[in-house]
Amino acid sequence: MLVRFKKLGARVVAKLKRTIHYTYPFWSAVIPVFYYPYRFSGGRIYLNIKESPMMLSRALGLYEVAKHEAVRAFLRPGDTFIDVGANKGDFSLLAARVVGPSGHVLAFEPAPENCRWIRKSIEVNGYQNVELHQLALADQSGEATLYLGRKSGWHTLVPDLPSRDKGSIRVTTRSLDDILVEVGMEEPIAMIKIDVEGAEMRVLQGARNTLRHNDRVVLAIDIHPDLGVDAREVCSYLEGFGFRVFEERPPFDRRANVWQSMESLVASRLGSLPTR
Repeated sequence: MLVRFKKLGARVVAKLKRTIHYTYPFWSAVIPVFYYPYRFSGGRIYLNIKESPMMLSRALGLYEVAKHEAVRAFLRPGDTFIDVGANKGDFSLLAARVVGPSGHVLAFEPAPENCRWIRKSIEVNGYQNVELHQLALADQSGEATLYLGRKSGWHTLVPDLPSRDKGSIRVTTRSLDDILVEVGMEEPIAMIKIDVEGAEMRVLQGARNTLRHNDRVVLAIDIHPDLGVDAREVCSYLEGFGFRVFEERPPFDRRANVWQSMESLVASRLGSLPTR
């Protein structure tokens, strides 16, 4: 039975994650390939921990701890959360638990196999407030090529990236502005999480109206400088809409010192982030 780690300091979490990374070749050689609904702070989530150290970190509650804390800090019952690049659905599931039956979660994930396991996780938790869309958010609606990575979280719309050599598929694309009109979304958006493996600007450029008309929305964005994304471009774009950029580190109140290779951020239009 896997042990769950809670309330650990950042240094301890980092050390545990390094240990998982360095020992992964040994334990992955003996663990069979199978999915199991592991318990985590969002309920249960189907994971194959043999896939990568990241999947084991998820099962142990060590994956993107700060971003999980942000979801808990900035959402409250009844809120609407948007998960762009849901992968296995951990942030969607956590948000579904936090916002409760009166809230709403929209999850976007283009890879069919990832969507299959997200649906199973939604079902095993009995969540009725998660709406999964099997498509990629981008700067325009239509179709695009999804380049498949060696890990399930590495798929991308950006061609010629390293470790994305497992083939490609055609997927439906929508801009966030278009899809919110299509689903008739009228409630204000409380939080948007974006993790799209190098296509961050495409998603943001397709969300102009959403950013413009949701004054209190909080953004949590993974930036991928190793995939060619310049964080300064992302931050400049957000600042054009009046957003201020903060470090993705609790209590999320320190303004970010923007540099080209920063890997994550939290953004809000307010002078300080609106913890609930």
